[in-house]
Amino acid sequence: MIRRRLRLRALHSFLSVVGVYLGLCAVAPVAEASVLGRRGIEIEGPQDRRGFFIGPGIGFGATYFDSPLFARTFNEATAFIPGGRIELALGGGVGKRLTLGVNLHLGTYMSSRFGPKVFFGGDVEANIFIIRGFFVRTGLGIGGVPQGDGRRVRMGAGGVVGLGYEFWLNASAALGVALLYDLRAVPGDGLRHTPYVGLRFAWY
Repeated sequence: MIRRRLRLRALHSFLSVVGVYLGLCAVAPVAEASVLGRRGIEIEGPQDRRGFFIGPGIGFGATYFDSPLFARTFNEATAFIPGGRIELALGGGVGKRLTLGVNLHLGTYMSSRFGPKVFFGGDVEANIFIIRGFFVRTGLGIGGVPQGDGRRVRMGAGGVVGLGYEFWLNASAALGVALLYDLRAVPGDGLRHTPYVGLRFAWY
């Protein structure tokens, strides 16, 4: 009788250990997916950016038209016009610290005198990650800008450059915040200067 009880206890202990082991095996993949670092959660830690990514974003800033026509129209050579834009970046990671892709944008200028005018464009873009989430963003491409009279749209060439930081939200999604400067040259209409702050969600 005593031996039977000991056997039952041993069997119960064995089954308990097996149950705990199986439970840990089942939970381990989920825990590994949520824990980004071996020493704990590393929200801002460097991650693997290789492979395809998609990144919608928004931007807010102001534009200065270095244009004689614009100055004559509004009698103000240094007028900054506020504006906003939406962006969509598509590309791939060449390595953990370099991504290449295309960034398309569509936005509008807002001014009581200038009126709401749509602008658009696209750049071939590179993001170079220096330390952890700090990155340098550069891009070259074209953009459509309204004329000073507001009746026509001209295409200009140029690009964007800026600095930012990318915060990892989980194992595959990140939020980037950047201070950027967009410069476009429009033939016959001077330069378009646009400093702005950009926010971008990226899924790798």
